[in-house]
Amino acid sequence: MSTTRLSFSRSRPASARCAPRRRAWLSAVVFLALLALGLPAPAPAAHPSRPAPTKAELAAGATLFTAHCGPCHSVGEGGIDIMPLTAHLTRLGLEAYIEGQGLVFDHMPAFTGTREERDAIAAYVVAGLHGRVEPAEAAASLPQLPVTIPPFDPAKDEYVLLTWNTLGMKCITDCDAMYSYLPPGNALGAVVIRRGAKPRMLGDDAVALSYEAPEGFRQPSRHVRYWDFAASISGKALPADTSTAGATLQGPMKWNAKTKVFDAVGIPVVPYSDDGSVNPYPLFTVRATDKATGKELAATQAVVPVGTEMSCWRCHGGTWGRSEGTGVSLETARAILTVHDKRNGTELLAGADAGKPVLCQSCHPDPLFNANVRPELLSLPAALHGFHVNYLKGRGAETCSYCHPDSTAGLTRCLRDSHGKAGMTCTPCHGYLEDHALSLLKKENEKGNARAPLLMRAVSPRLLPDVAAINARTPWLQEPDCLTCHTDGYTRPGADAVAFNTWTADSGGLYRARKEHTGNVPCIACHNSPHATHPSANPLGADRDAVQPLQYQKLNAAIGARGNCVVCHGPDAGLTPEMSPHHPMR
Repeated sequence: MSTTRLSFSRSRPASARCAPRRRAWLSAVVFLALLALGLPAPAPAAHPSRPAPTKAELAAGATLFTAHCGPCHSVGEGGIDIMPLTAHLTRLGLEAYIEGQGLVFDHMPAFTGTREERDAIAAYVVAGLHGRVEPAEAAASLPQLPVTIPPFDPAKDEYVLLTWNTLGMKCITDCDAMYSYLPPGNALGAVVIRRGAKPRMLGDDAVALSYEAPEGFRQPSRHVRYWDFAASISGKALPADTSTAGATLQGPMKWNAKTKVFDAVGIPVVPYSDDGSVNPYPLFTVRATDKATGKELAATQAVVPVGTEMSCWRCHGGTWGRSEGTGVSLETARAILTVHDKRNGTELLAGADAGKPVLCQSCHPDPLFNANVRPELLSLPAALHGFHVNYLKGRGAETCSYCHPDSTAGLTRCLRDSHGKAGMTCTPCHGYLEDHALSLLKKENEKGNARAPLLMRAVSPRLLPDVAAINARTPWLQEPDCLTCHTDGYTRPGADAVAFNTWTADSGGLYRARKEHTGNVPCIACHNSPHATHPSANPLGADRDAVQPLQYQKLNAAIGARGNCVVCHGPDAGLTPEMSPHHPMR
């Protein structure tokens, strides 16, 4: 976590910045000698990363360390000892530090070597000097959870209930004793359709809707400490298992007169079950009852996804918060606050130690929370992506999974939709980290934020020729527009389609807010949540995100796809399979 209220250290005098090499060369020689003697390799670290470097790689790293780092850094006592400065870092963390040195802060000069040389130095320091060998990362073994499809008789049943999660993946920071920028709070939306040749949408004058979490997920306060610190984080003490929106793990859904859908906002679900397991995809049940008679008209289920798989430890040190490979540990969170305080003059760690952790949006603006307490600061998405891109440049789509729960080796694997099944990564829609960060920083720069140019100056886009070609955007309100690739004719885009840099004009154009051409049914009701669009494939069971299409049409595809007009129009409407499920164009 980092803001951009940056305070720079004064440049050290040349005598301090270029201290004698001391024992760097000796350490390299001694280490290589130990390797030659065949001494056993150090035990693997608790968290996975990459295979141990070879002897040749370590030898190269030792030489490069002497050349690039030796003029200022020593190994052991005397000079600027590299050992305590790097004791907490993984290889990735040290690579990132070297990559970003001198780009934002001026206490070190910019690294002048190649990325291969950077990586060799990091491998030498972490594996050679500290003796930490990080084994190759292996995919976690995931349970395949059972799914029971609710009954539906297409010849007799009169109502169809469609429900969805609005985000497709809600992340939370479960290190609440230290800080929070994503407290528990999820959302469901739903519509009820009375089937017929001319289907009718039902409102709150006719039906009442309710939701309920599965057993084992109804007391999240047993598993995270957010409620212990809610007064400090969110500004008011809260009853256990209740969000700031007043939502609990079961209750009524409210009719939204503006959007014409039922919704439940702020459901404080967490991925930890009472049985001790981790499940980012609990299945919630939604019911529709007749307001006049109380009779249940329809029931269905939908995933309410939530992840805590932010691997901040990869760069900031520490471990996962839980042995399963998820959660932000307090050790890692403390390291993050320490850096934040050092670079920004804050006292966040002292506050957390005094029992007063903060919500990051209590300072940083963020449209997600409608937060704008200190508008002179960068928005939180711009600060996070804009700062870290200076340290993680030149990497692939895997960079996203360092913070977002989409790693193919992780527990959550949130890219579980039709795009993911086609082999797409984050980059065609969101760009590489450089592209993504620049789109956010450019908006901040247009608003006159003085820190944006500082973070932009050493970053070049990957998908576009220059920064001038990047279209600025507001986070959360302007996202990639689906119609960039899926045109109004609903043609299937090619494998090389790219949606990056064409943003929705505002929140009204977001996928979750759009409706089909009659203006009645939300696109998300039939196609499912972002990152889980049908045909979906959930990592904890292929059909876990596909309960409704299997319930209503026995097919894991968008509702109404492949001639399944009968789902809403009934068996006697006389519709043909050739008709578009999106309804006629207006």
